[in-house]
Amino acid sequence: MLAGVQLFSLRKYLKDEAGYERVFSRVHEMGAEVVQLSGGKPVPAEFIRGLTEKYSLPVCVTHDNFDRLQNDLAGLVKEHRTYGCDALGIGMMPGKFRTGKLADIDAFAGVLNSLAESLAGEGMTIAYHNHWFEFDEVEGHVIYDYLIENTLPSVRFIPDTYWIRFAGRDTVSYLKKLAGRVDTLHLKDYKCKLFRAVGKGSIDFVPILAAAKECGVRYAVAELDMSPRPFASAEYSLSEIRRLLGAD
Repeated sequence: MLAGVQLFSLRKYLKDEAGYERVFSRVHEMGAEVVQLSGGKPVPAEFIRGLTEKYSLPVCVTHDNFDRLQNDLAGLVKEHRTYGCDALGIGMMPGKFRTGKLADIDAFAGVLNSLAESLAGEGMTIAYHNHWFEFDEVEGHVIYDYLIENTLPSVRFIPDTYWIRFAGRDTVSYLKKLAGRVDTLHLKDYKCKLFRAVGKGSIDFVPILAAAKECGVRYAVAELDMSPRPFASAEYSLSEIRRLLGAD
């Protein structure tokens, strides 16, 4: 399993090409092996490819604009080929599907299935990242469970340790349920409902990473939605992940 950083955590610095260069350089210095591309202002795909090669930091997955996934999939595929990345992602279910009606959750599952089928022909996958609301019930169904059970096996998921804990659920149980369908796992800690760097909260990551290895997870990615010191938080999280994986 490779350790990486979700660049959404550092999005405040991703304003232009110089900012991307700074971030890739710092993340490389931290010892990251991969990055997830998300949250920054768009820059040319060729520029990102140059950074991935210069700093030996492949893009393991992205979070992509939902409108583009629906209306410019060919353009996204072209950009991902340039990055050298074969995994597209959805960072959050759009509000139009979050109506409290099972029919709309089912419609979103249909979108995931359609994207998975279209991307399969390109040798690519679609992955869905959860927050807290997916663990609410709609018409007697836990939303996350419904998505798992009503999407194709080729639809991938990006479980988030903080949000699963926030919702009062167990990450290990969901990793086992999703065995073979998780390439990237988001790791962030939890303390009194606050985001914390890995190792700074109350989550026990040892069984989580053990289950992740057993279930075929390829990338353990540090993410922190908010931090007063984003670089320091990312570095601490990454160091702890690498220690837990036995990389140091």
